[in-house]
Amino acid sequence: MTEYHIASKTFAGLTTEELYELLKARFAVFVAEQRCFYLDMDDIDYRSTHFFIRKGQAVVAYGRLFEEEEPHTWHIGRVLTLERRTGMGRRLMEAIIRTAREQGAKTIRIEAQTHAVGFYEQLGFTACSEPFDEAGIEHIRMVLNC
Repeated sequence: MTEYHIASKTFAGLTTEELYELLKARFAVFVAEQRCFYLDMDDIDYRSTHFFIRKGQAVVAYGRLFEEEEPHTWHIGRVLTLERRTGMGRRLMEAIIRTAREQGAKTIRIEAQTHAVGFYEQLGFTACSEPFDEAGIEHIRMVLNC
């Protein structure tokens, strides 16, 4: 039985293998599956904490967390799971939210794909915008007040 391992690392702390695997997972979901053609590597990775769940060497869930310019406001992005309906997404998000709170977050923001709004609402997020198009997919801004 293969075990799952969750990790969180700064960009500088990632090994080349971990970086390769998380970029491969991001490509698999956002480009190959969802057909989003945009510059995924946007330099925010450098200042983010990267959270990922591995099954063996493969990244099966991923998300990044970074502080916004507004004080005590953090942003979660690039959230994905390759093994859906397994609890992996919840486990990942709970770790990210816990870390943001430990870092002093008063507000956590996410731009959620509209099909995932219910998932984020279960974690305490509320919608705070009208739907908008991001890379050809409908999104909505959501916020979690800590």
